[in-house]
Amino acid sequence: MTVTPTTATANDAARVQREMTRLDDVTGKVVGSVFFGTLLRSMRQSEMKGAYGHGGRGEEVFAGQLHGIYAEQVGRSMRGGLKEALLDRLARQQELMTRQRPTPPTTKTGLKATPAE
Repeated sequence: MTVTPTTATANDAARVQREMTRLDDVTGKVVGSVFFGTLLRSMRQSEMKGAYGHGGRGEEVFAGQLHGIYAEQVGRSMRGGLKEALLDRLARQQELMTRQRPTPPTTKTGLKATPAE
């Protein structure tokens, strides 16, 4: 069996792109939950409820879940600001970790070679 080291391929580029897309999505969710979720929670707990236009007990029960979804969506749709700064930092950190991690050798069939024990 001949073992050759791996090189950057289209599969590696696609994998990195998927990881970056996932990192962007997760970063947006975190920023939305932490900042917009807190804002919506304090707004929901305010005493500005009138006699009209209030959704009753159903709104009180499910408003937290709805506001959580709103916060995540707003966080994901953000461009610039805190989300981009956090995303850049995490992307650099992940790039450094990827460089430091040795790539396992593969065989001619593309399967990863495992050391014999």
